[in-house]
Amino acid sequence: MCKTPELPATIVAAQEKFEVALRDASAIDIVNNFGAAFNAARVITLLREALTDEVMARVFMPLMNTKVGFRTDRDGKPDKQGRVKPLYDVPTVRDAIIDAAIIGLLPTGNQFNIISGTMYPTKEGYTVLLKKIGAKYVIDVQQDRSQNPAFAEFPCKITYSYNGEKNSLTINATVRRDQYSSNDQLRGKAERRAKKALYEYLTGTDYGEADETSSRPNAVIDTVAVEISEKGNAGPAIGFDDAEVATVEEASAPAAAPEPVAAQAAAPVQPAEVQPQAAPQTAPAYNAPRKPNF
Repeated sequence: MCKTPELPATIVAAQEKFEVALRDASAIDIVNNFGAAFNAARVITLLREALTDEVMARVFMPLMNTKVGFRTDRDGKPDKQGRVKPLYDVPTVRDAIIDAAIIGLLPTGNQFNIISGTMYPTKEGYTVLLKKIGAKYVIDVQQDRSQNPAFAEFPCKITYSYNGEKNSLTINATVRRDQYSSNDQLRGKAERRAKKALYEYLTGTDYGEADETSSRPNAVIDTVAVEISEKGNAGPAIGFDDAEVATVEEASAPAAAPEPVAAQAAAPVQPAEVQPQAAPQTAPAYNAPRKPNF
């Protein structure tokens, strides 16, 4: 008969401390209790004491990027450009586990992911969070109605019961898709967005989004608009050729100061009798008669 290997005493002690911290965390009402900050600080301290480097290396790091553990955006596989990002280090994974544990999520069952070094609840994670607050719900994910090859849009009708209130709401879950996305994957992402929206609606708590741009298909348009605004009026005038632009620029330029008299002396002077007999422009065209003196 195969004998189960015994864990070192340090690991057993850390396991007991970790379980105590999880029980305390599950009893914290972070959403609606301002006084929970003191209990949360105590739980975080207890978790940091339990999650030593030895415990992380032997227990939790092997769970990273596994089906029974938690997923990350760094799985050691090359991306589309052939680049391989290094796996997350112990401090990053430790912080993610603590962030997840303090809201009631475990590092097993794919309840959270680590994206860009930050913990984000998954669809399974929001299922746990909604169950924790006692919400009952039914989500109807309808057919994709988007014609955009980069995004899918699923109307989701949510019917829920929470604290004696029964209601329903509808959201449009927009998720990014590519040539490798299957319909089941897209519907799963839409369901996660629906659960996330319901949890935020009931609690007012937002734990962020792992892929913010997938919910904003106009993000590229906004970026281009900002770029155009910053570069506005920096190019040549529209509707004029180069000669016309030069003429407009000369006309709009400030008048040059008059040249010194010495510089004007070199210019030829016309004889006085050659000049046409014209009235000075500054002279009035009409002189009013003088008032007689009496």
